[in-house]
Amino acid sequence: MNIYDISKQSGVSIATVSRVINNSGYVSDKTRKKVMDVIEKNSYSPNVFAKGMSTASMKTIGILTTNIRDIYQAQCVYYLEQDLKKHGYTAMLCCTGDDLEAKKKHVELLASRKVDALIFIGSHFLEKNAKDNGYLYAASNHVPVILLNGRLQHKNIISILCDDEKGTYDLTTLCLNQGCQTPHFIATRDTMSVQHKFSGFVKACENHNLEIHKEKLHVFSDQPQELGEQIHALLQDKTIDALICADDEIAALVSRVAEYNGIKIPEQVMITGYNNSSFSFLASPAITSFDNRTQYMCSQAIFALTQVLEGKEFPEETMYSGKIIERESTNKNE
Repeated sequence: MNIYDISKQSGVSIATVSRVINNSGYVSDKTRKKVMDVIEKNSYSPNVFAKGMSTASMKTIGILTTNIRDIYQAQCVYYLEQDLKKHGYTAMLCCTGDDLEAKKKHVELLASRKVDALIFIGSHFLEKNAKDNGYLYAASNHVPVILLNGRLQHKNIISILCDDEKGTYDLTTLCLNQGCQTPHFIATRDTMSVQHKFSGFVKACENHNLEIHKEKLHVFSDQPQELGEQIHALLQDKTIDALICADDEIAALVSRVAEYNGIKIPEQVMITGYNNSSFSFLASPAITSFDNRTQYMCSQAIFALTQVLEGKEFPEETMYSGKIIERESTNKNE
């Protein structure tokens, strides 16, 4: 979508479209509405992108993360920057937070800096209301958009992700095969990635003829103190014999709270994490985790980006598999 397409669809001249976009010169309310209807229908963001983007490459890539303190997102930033340097690109990083309007403003900021492409880290950038993803569509109308560990179908958006459903399915199955009867799942966010993990957890339980109730799926606070209190309350249920965690940070905190309560790991409760981060192998006992191959995902993202920027085709979606790294938290024989 460009100014010529808007002109054609709205039935007005290019000059008129330009006046509407730049808010300059006289345009009747009726004509202005016609042009704006076309712009909104196509999720076009002319005010920032049309002015900000240039045909000349700036050799700069915008990277967006919602929370740089999150170890998974921080690792992605590190790997992405390292690969970008190898290809002669500079990274411009924005930490947006979770607010939708803040995300939009950061995208506009990067657009004004004439970046060549945008990389969004995580499914945190995907909104439950499909219309709210318009800012991603608008960005992709002007520059390539790479979405890491999230899926969104649209022209010029490339999704690269690990099979989170299978990952959690395998972790849950591991615990069930070792005799667990009452596993629970813990997350701190309700993202698309977490929903896929939920699905894998449920499928593994169903395959072992276990009934799944909503009470076994927990989305707790992402604030450490409150999360610790919620885990403490959950562990008062002595029937729980496995906790499948959406990431290693949650798993590490579960391990600490279990230790505080005198609960033996893995004899009384098994614990699994996700991402195979330092939280998993520095914990005591070390935590079984799923290696979602973060470095590989980031290298694939940069490869995809270089291909697209060179005018070559690349698949809209790439899904790869990871593997379980089994440690003491699920091995009763150690």
